[in-house]
Amino acid sequence: MLFLQKILCVMGLTCLFVFVTPVYANDKGLPWDKRVVQGTLDNGFRYYLFDSKQEKDAPKGLTLANLVVLSGAIDEEENQLGVAHMVEHMVFHESKGLPNGVRKAFTDMGVKQGRDFNAMTNSENTRYMVNLKNTTPDRLNNVLDIYQQIAFHAEIKASSLDKERLIIQEEWRGKLSHRSRVNDEKKALLRVGSLYPERPVLGTQATIQHTPATQLQSFYQHWYAPNNMALVVFGPMDTAVLEAQIKRVFGSERKRELPKRHPKDPVLDENLKIGQLNDSGNKVNRVVFLYRFESEAGSTDEARRDGLIDYMARNLLTQQVYRQREVLPEHVRVLSSTKGTVSPNVAILGFSVNVDDGYHALGLETLIQEIERIETQGFFQQDFDQIYQKVVDVAKRNKNAAKSRGTIWSVKMVEAVTSDKSLHDPKQSNDQILRLVKTISLEDVNARLKQWLSSPDRILYTQAVGGKYVDIGTVESVEALFDEMQSRQLGALEKEKIVAVKALPVVTKSGSVALTSRNAELGVSNWSLSNGDKLTVLDPSVLAERYQIDQSEIDNKTYFTAISDAGYSVKQGSTWAEQIAVQMSDATGVYGWTDEEFQQWRKENSVFLTSKQKAQSLAYRGSIDSDNLDKLLNVYHVNQVTPKIDIDVYDSIMASLKRSASIDVVRPIEVFSRRLAQARFGKSDTTLSLPHLAPLSLEKIEKTRQQQVALPVHYFMVSRLPEVDVTRLAALYLANIPRDPLASTDNTKAVVQQAGEAIVDVSLNTEPKAEYRLYAYQSLPWSPVAALQLTYLGERLEAELKQRLRSEVQGVYSVRVGLDLNKDTNRAELSIQYSSSPARLDDLAEMTKTVLSDLPDIVTEEWAKEIQDAFADVEQNRLGKAFESTLLHRLELSETLYGDARYLDEMDQLKSGLTVAKLKALVDTLTFTNRVTGFYRPID
Repeated sequence: MLFLQKILCVMGLTCLFVFVTPVYANDKGLPWDKRVVQGTLDNGFRYYLFDSKQEKDAPKGLTLANLVVLSGAIDEEENQLGVAHMVEHMVFHESKGLPNGVRKAFTDMGVKQGRDFNAMTNSENTRYMVNLKNTTPDRLNNVLDIYQQIAFHAEIKASSLDKERLIIQEEWRGKLSHRSRVNDEKKALLRVGSLYPERPVLGTQATIQHTPATQLQSFYQHWYAPNNMALVVFGPMDTAVLEAQIKRVFGSERKRELPKRHPKDPVLDENLKIGQLNDSGNKVNRVVFLYRFESEAGSTDEARRDGLIDYMARNLLTQQVYRQREVLPEHVRVLSSTKGTVSPNVAILGFSVNVDDGYHALGLETLIQEIERIETQGFFQQDFDQIYQKVVDVAKRNKNAAKSRGTIWSVKMVEAVTSDKSLHDPKQSNDQILRLVKTISLEDVNARLKQWLSSPDRILYTQAVGGKYVDIGTVESVEALFDEMQSRQLGALEKEKIVAVKALPVVTKSGSVALTSRNAELGVSNWSLSNGDKLTVLDPSVLAERYQIDQSEIDNKTYFTAISDAGYSVKQGSTWAEQIAVQMSDATGVYGWTDEEFQQWRKENSVFLTSKQKAQSLAYRGSIDSDNLDKLLNVYHVNQVTPKIDIDVYDSIMASLKRSASIDVVRPIEVFSRRLAQARFGKSDTTLSLPHLAPLSLEKIEKTRQQQVALPVHYFMVSRLPEVDVTRLAALYLANIPRDPLASTDNTKAVVQQAGEAIVDVSLNTEPKAEYRLYAYQSLPWSPVAALQLTYLGERLEAELKQRLRSEVQGVYSVRVGLDLNKDTNRAELSIQYSSSPARLDDLAEMTKTVLSDLPDIVTEEWAKEIQDAFADVEQNRLGKAFESTLLHRLELSETLYGDARYLDEMDQLKSGLTVAKLKALVDTLTFTNRVTGFYRPID
């Protein structure tokens, strides 16, 4: 029975504590949001429709249609491992009404696999997805007809399955990695007592190769029933007309009795289970302790109240665990907690620490001590008051904000359908939260914490570097450790630190700025600062008129960038010192402030300045409400005029780097990658090691930082502020930053691949798969048009390789192609990557060469027209939703490469570069004779 404590105070003097049973106004749950039209046909087929015309910001003409089959790998029998996923592949082949296959029917509509239509299978369900642009009723009806074939009329022929096995096997092969192995081990531990570990979604190599078509047909007939399906559609529609179409297309199939489902939840017990993740590629020493317990969600008042208590307890626990890091013993660090689910109705609460090698026992003792300390003492009232207010504030804010979800409606509807929940009206849902949160006290939240931590089903596991064995003790010794901790007098929990309110130093000495040039037609002005820096300012309202951008709802923000030549690829000095100096400077924040003080100041003032260091440049970027531009410029000013590193920051980062550098585990794929890097760049020493770190004292890092901030800077601002205000602030905060006029601006070099051809062929893989890598380049001057052309050529090449290597010869599952124009090197840079069967690697590599030699043939009139339309859509969306940031990016490119703003003047000419003639002219120059090819094979 739940009780609500009410405090009744009489005349402010006497308080009576009265316990009453809460009255639940809603014991049936909230209904679906009325904007979602939903229904169930007589045969049990469900549908959920959202007319996107209700959303003013929804992409015009776009429909997202999902067919959900509410069965996945967990519904397989022992002799059907991987069958749910194999069925997902096979329904794209022949069907009763589409003898040439569903895939061809989709492509005949002009939609492309991967980009516009796809499918996925997990343990619980299978989903088919179509993104339909330029929606018309006829095109949407075509999608429904194709979905009908998927749902009820797939033929699943043995001959087609034998071909598709190669694709499925390559998908399975592509998942073979250290990360996947560790994740599988972890899932097996967390879901012990359930079928999940015994039902791998992709199956096994043996089941993929040998499961007969009859097993797929059986699964299809059993589970692809109308009463086990749902259609979720987001798009512009007449819902009444679409409902009639759904009934016509899906209503004639008979309802079927579904097989008895396997239980999804683990069987919980009262035992402590101990395990270890022992993969040899492990690079971390860790101890993890978890609790498993029942957890059911719902939308009744009682269920939502329980969910709120869970939410508050989880947030308070995360906060308290973070504070307890302050009292961790030496050799133990990174105390953290996590809460999640392992099945629909079972949740986990986990605690973990990282430890130094040989200190797992100390890590376990520390974990148990902190768990007992938190459970015994509970949360603080002031922390509860803060999370209570957060719940109230978020609910009030979401009442209206959540109404405009855009395409997120599709995601939310699918999530609700697959989890058997409802998608509520935001106002009703948040009003419910605001009503129920008033009934929750600190005692409720502490009781929930105790409930979690008294769960008898517990799991303890360890990880060790290299996968070496760790003796963490027995069940009895761990239980004894809990008993011992309960008898100890543990110290008080760490409380919230009182963080001093800080203010940035007032800048009183101003520099000066002088106009050097102006382009009134573009709204661009260039200025020279008295310290030698340069400033380029763009008023976006000028170009907004040219490109007919609606400015009525544009936020009044200023976008800021500062770029210097402080890259990490230095000719003289340490590349590691350059990178570490920037990292430590960012972590220091404002020198003399604690991290808590700096983070509090950033949050209160909404100032976020990020850095990105590349081989030959260092850029700082940020955006802020124009009224607060002075704060953004001031924090940048402080960063530059005080290039000192906090000693605690130095010690912490160096200790972390040294720990990483001292780990002697080298995964085979890393050996392959290093040899590729050596072949490409001629460097053999590309991995951080202890000898690299030894000379990097605090004094060395600070000197490096001082050299970085001495280099001249080019500033870019896109702002609607009056020019006089921008230049005044620039003079005050930027023009007086000391720069060294003698500082070398020629101390960096581009990281470029060497000329010529090389092959790296190694047999190191411990997994039964081979991998192919190609890295090639072609000299090509950078221009906006050429960069755009290469982007689309890369997509076209990827599609062609997928067609040849995957669809025609079933040799690979996934092909990744990158084709970019590097502005720093003036090179077209190509990369190709895929995995395959070891026996087929050489043949596929030869075919890849053939495709590259036939590159001009992929440029066709039809394709050119397609990408012209696609670019027009992308450009319209980009300028409509990210106008200022797009202008800033293009202004930086133009000024850096041309010394003027011509790119902004020529944006409307980009599309003209996508003609057949211009694309062919470019492709004819691309030979990519400078290339490094890598072959990664299994151990012989």
